[in-house]
Amino acid sequence: MSFDFDAGKYAVYLWPAFAISALAFAWMISDSLLNARRWKREAQRLQAELDEQAS
Repeated sequence: MSFDFDAGKYAVYLWPAFAISALAFAWMISDSLLNARRWKREAQRLQAELDEQAS
């Protein structure tokens, strides 16, 4: 399979746009994962508090 990455005269606009998009996606994914970890730790902390109060 052969890909043609020649963007011609539009390369100066196209490749930075691809790079910015890739960085934005990477940032959104990493931010989502970090937030999920934070919420999981918070849920575990709250569950531990409830378990402690129940006993």
